[in-house]
Amino acid sequence: MKPGSLPALAVLMMLLAACGGAASSSPPPSAPAASAAARPSGVASKPAASAVTSAAASQGAIADSQAQWDRTLAAAKQEGKVGVVIPPGDVYLAVFDAFQKKHGIAVDRLAVTGQAELVPKLTAERTAGQFNWDVVMHSPVLLYGGLKPMQALEPLRPALALPDAVDDSKWFKGFNGGWQDQGKSLAYAFSSQVLWAAYANRGTTPEAQLSKVDQLRDAQWKGKIALQDPRVPSAGTLMMAAWLQGKGEDSLRSFLQNSQMVITQDRRQLVEWLFRGQYPVAMGVSPEGLATLASQGVDLKNVQPLIDSDPAASAISNGTGAVGLVNKAPHPNAAKVFINWLLSQEGQVAYAKATLYNSRRTDVPVVDKQGAVDPAKTYLDFNSEETFPSYLKAANVSKEILK
Repeated sequence: MKPGSLPALAVLMMLLAACGGAASSSPPPSAPAASAAARPSGVASKPAASAVTSAAASQGAIADSQAQWDRTLAAAKQEGKVGVVIPPGDVYLAVFDAFQKKHGIAVDRLAVTGQAELVPKLTAERTAGQFNWDVVMHSPVLLYGGLKPMQALEPLRPALALPDAVDDSKWFKGFNGGWQDQGKSLAYAFSSQVLWAAYANRGTTPEAQLSKVDQLRDAQWKGKIALQDPRVPSAGTLMMAAWLQGKGEDSLRSFLQNSQMVITQDRRQLVEWLFRGQYPVAMGVSPEGLATLASQGVDLKNVQPLIDSDPAASAISNGTGAVGLVNKAPHPNAAKVFINWLLSQEGQVAYAKATLYNSRRTDVPVVDKQGAVDPAKTYLDFNSEETFPSYLKAANVSKEILK
């Protein structure tokens, strides 16, 4: 065969393909080899039209997504600020400072302890036609237990635009593992912490004297335990729910009746009492309470959790590390920018450092090693709407006994 000539079969196949003949739709097994032989040396085959179209469409989608985000960011800067509902405490200021430095958007803040304070306020405002808040960054209970029933929340998913914020590979148990409401759309938890039921001041109470949670029922601790008020949603409620689940209702009732615990709703006061030795043991200590004093240079090395394998000794807590989007928001674009930033690596690093709550993001350094979640262990978990009845029962038992 002369150089450059084609086998007769290849010529026939090309003619049939050009004419739309049967050979083009059902080529014989030898056709691919013949086609390759017919291609001049050094000439690459062209990519399939469908592959070119798909790649172009993908690039176009990325460009459109970026253009849409740029428009959202520009509109957010025009709005100039975002209104965020938060728990009390100065530790959150560092989070907002980092956000403002990144995007130049100011943050208006409303600090509330929980739904007993927020729901009446928002109800009154909204009844009067006032819509002042965009985002709630608080406990999941406040979101699905307080704002969901009053229909004050917007589905969060449509606002999540940054790929980094929703990247499954960057979240413990995947991104969807953070939803705490039954519909998986309104209350998203980004923090996850092992919260220990009790903390002791080891300067006054050595481990030889107290090493087990069950010992707290002993008469020697009567009147010497401070407790975050469990009658309202709090870390104290979570710890009473763990006691209820781990030891039973009779045990919880007996413990609350006989211990004569001193109650406070102030996270900082609880830690101060413990740090100063006014009370040698505190229950319901939150990372924010510890972070508040630590940020002021207080040495908390003697304030240590009572680490025990007893089921009542610990529970998983999202704390105040959950976020929801308020509907009829006055600054909708700024709200989207804030939420996407908060769930990004940068936002989670800022939040974890400020509050001492460990992030669910796996690319954010652990800030509390004693509170780090061990994937190999099973913990009591009362954070979700599905498990809320146990949490609520602990609160009701506490209300009944702690007058």
